[in-house]
Amino acid sequence: MSLANKKLVIWSVVLSLLCILGFQIPAPAEWQKPIQPSMSGGALTCLVPHPLDASKFLIASGQQVFEAGKENAWQPLWSHSDASAPIKRLFSFGVLPDIIFAITDRNVFMGNLKDRSWRVVYKDSGKKPLSFAVHPQDPNRWFLGTQKGLRETTDAGKTWSASRALHGPSPVPLVLFEGKRLFIATENTLFLSLDGETAQQIFALPKTSDESLETTDDNESVDVSSYIFKIHDLLASKRNPQTLFLATANGVFQSLDSGHRWEPLSQSGLQSAVVFQLAYSEKKGLLYAATPRGVYAYDEHARKWTGLFEGLARDRVQSISVLNEEKLLAITGEGFVQYPLGPFTPEAGPALAIYQPPEETLALFKELLKLEPSAREIHKRVIQYADVANGKIKRWHAESRVAGFLPTFSFGKNLDRNSSVSTYSGKFITGPEDVSKGWDANVGWDLGDMIYSSDQTSIDSREKLMVELRNDLLSEVTRIYYERRRLQIGLIFTPSVSEQEHLENLLRIDELTALLDGMTDGFFSKRLERIYEQKPELDRLWVYFKKDDARDSGLAPRDSKLNQTRAT
Repeated sequence: MSLANKKLVIWSVVLSLLCILGFQIPAPAEWQKPIQPSMSGGALTCLVPHPLDASKFLIASGQQVFEAGKENAWQPLWSHSDASAPIKRLFSFGVLPDIIFAITDRNVFMGNLKDRSWRVVYKDSGKKPLSFAVHPQDPNRWFLGTQKGLRETTDAGKTWSASRALHGPSPVPLVLFEGKRLFIATENTLFLSLDGETAQQIFALPKTSDESLETTDDNESVDVSSYIFKIHDLLASKRNPQTLFLATANGVFQSLDSGHRWEPLSQSGLQSAVVFQLAYSEKKGLLYAATPRGVYAYDEHARKWTGLFEGLARDRVQSISVLNEEKLLAITGEGFVQYPLGPFTPEAGPALAIYQPPEETLALFKELLKLEPSAREIHKRVIQYADVANGKIKRWHAESRVAGFLPTFSFGKNLDRNSSVSTYSGKFITGPEDVSKGWDANVGWDLGDMIYSSDQTSIDSREKLMVELRNDLLSEVTRIYYERRRLQIGLIFTPSVSEQEHLENLLRIDELTALLDGMTDGFFSKRLERIYEQKPELDRLWVYFKKDDARDSGLAPRDSKLNQTRAT
């Protein structure tokens, strides 16, 4: 049996099992991509819960700050005109519930959420701001982590000075108060200051760690300046303030005694040890991590991370937050997305029953699965289009050795002219010019290059980078491919509640198809066009019909106004 036939049998078994389940089951939770805020201010960068309303949150792009609630009705709060210094972080504090702080590469802005006024409270291009904290008992005492040390003010930003809590010019990417405890992080070390006294080291990552920040595609505009250090985020449990979680470039560490002793959490299930940000659901008792490979939830009993990938085409996540114990919010390569934390039911009504589609529908769908490009074909096209195949490296190694057989040849030519002057009877007489001509040639071989070429080292470095790039590309395209396949199965086995929902699902499939095209030079759409030209009856799979109509009459009629809408 060929590999293609085996895959078709597997899909047939899956579809048959789905047909058997005729009882009511809730739809699985998945990431949802609602209406996005205006992108005129650049790509989204960060989000935080609203300090005044637990049902709302704040989100920032490069140049704008928005307020949103349950219905994601975006309301712009503020914008600035300096495109060269995008907003990197937003901060809010319980001691100043009306205030929001926004950090850029040059300034710290303070905004009043009631009168919507904003002003600059810190400006120093030489000491770029990185992190911010307000003393929980003194609203006028602020701490600012900069590129060149920790700064402090006791008059609400009017004057700034070096803090006595941490001396030295080291970058400070993290400052956080937990009660009276002030946690301060440098590049790979965490310090604890009590009552404003000099901070003591409580944790350190190995300086020799070669764990590097994973980057995204060149086409994506993502600000990673907040994550160039090895310590990224610190989170305290609201239920038990002595329990702390530390996000680093080497995974997540946990402390059960207010930060004095730290133990690494298991990395089982994680595709990337780099963790950008943490969020915690007190209701579910789960820790969530934002990584370059998606969002993960940690089960402390199983000591294992579980990826939350359903509905997420672009897996890179740079900011997450729990909203009112109801939703997990995130900023990904796709923009703003949200994930329901409770039992999920569609907003339009109760969960739908999975039913058995008509035999003609199932037959057409199985045929489509057989005709569409396989994941392996997509992988080959991605490797070919991105030019990341192993053959190029092997060719470079061979050519670097063959180069030793080729000689180096040099050729030179010289021409000298000298004038002669003599005296005769007190007169100067110029004689004939003395002309000298010559040439030389040199041929040489470096036979050592035939055994080991000096270019091999640079080729090995290039090979490592190429393998990492290929793995990133294949991981992303695999996720997109199977996310698209899950949407197709959902459309066949769960008829949409409304025509609008049906069109949104088709639009989502179109979006995923376009992402596959972008990574394969249009190969996926070209194949689909040939499939639907040869078998136009496949168009009927994606025509909207009501569930009851589908039971009575099978597929929708060919003259439906949507019969030209394909899942392409």
